Amino acid sequence: MRFQYRAYTGGPDPLADPDPPPREERVGVTALEHARGREGDGDGDGIEGRPVGGSRSGGLLAPSDGSGHGLTPRELRRLGDTALRDIERSARGAGGRHPGGGGSGGDPVGTHAPREPDDDRPLDPVETVRAAALRRAASPGAALRAEDLRVAETEPVGAAAVSLLVDLSHSMVERALHTAVTRTALALYALVRTRHPDDRIHLVGFGEGAHELTPARLVAHEWRRTPGTNLHHALRLARRHVRRHRGLRPLVLVVTDGEPTAHLGEDGRARFAWPPDPRTAELTLAELDRVLREGAEVVFFLLADDPRLRDFAAEVDRRRGVRVVRADAGALGPLVVDRYLGRRG
Repeated sequence: MRFQYRAYTGGPDPLADPDPPPREERVGVTALEHARGREGDGDGDGIEGRPVGGSRSGGLLAPSDGSGHGLTPRELRRLGDTALRDIERSARGAGGRHPGGGGSGGDPVGTHAPREPDDDRPLDPVETVRAAALRRAASPGAALRAEDLRVAETEPVGAAAVSLLVDLSHSMVERALHTAVTRTALALYALVRTRHPDDRIHLVGFGEGAHELTPARLVAHEWRRTPGTNLHHALRLARRHVRRHRGLRPLVLVVTDGEPTAHLGEDGRARFAWPPDPRTAELTLAELDRVLREGAEVVFFLLADDPRLRDFAAEVDRRRGVRVVRADAGALGPLVVDRYLGRRG
């Protein structure tokens, strides 16, 4: 990778402190150990009786025996299910969309149904009043009861092509955001796998460059102090996923805590500069426009608030089809899941 390091003008220094503090990696280990331990009997022995912990030199949840083998598919599924249940509880407590709900659906089909708990479809006032009147005519009682509520039934929603782009830069560790990002990705995969299997989900990690990930690779990712936030490359991979699944509803979710600081050159190699080169923002915004022309909705979840990031957010927010959401580590999972379910509706 070629890079240019220009005069420092403030903000996190991507080349400072080449060795990450031990506490940073331990933050991620502790949080995911908690998720693993909850799958047992509450005694903290971890999944399938395996001791929690891991190699300090590996990723967030590296194997403790040094064998080089990662988590089994079953363990990954259970981690995702645990993360999704946590998000469901948070969403209910905050009054948000329930991840288990069926979504608001497509066009109305002309029929109606009683409203179920956690049903997020809009209430039909005419049918609700009619149901209440019929009930009172048969048996006088309260003017309106919960059993009278009616919602309009809709056509099933088509499958979605979802790209989740997650920032792997060193500042995510500095701000202790990497564990929340990992748990959010696992929960989203669990939601798609268990309730929307027709959707096509795509995970991309971006730092100095971007690359496609599996949940297992994200969990095992070594959060090293590498400079670069190559959103340009990540959006290009997301566009490829959208084009690969034409006919599905495209949604691109971007999770980051900083403005773009790297882009791909014409030779396919990464170019990094700090402070960011204006060319990086120019190419990133151009790639964003190409994604939007594919019909995608793009949602940015911003995990920090600094002047450079605010300027970049203002640029993307001007574009039709883009939404900018401010978030923190605790709110990230519920916000991402809620937006995914909202887009399906």
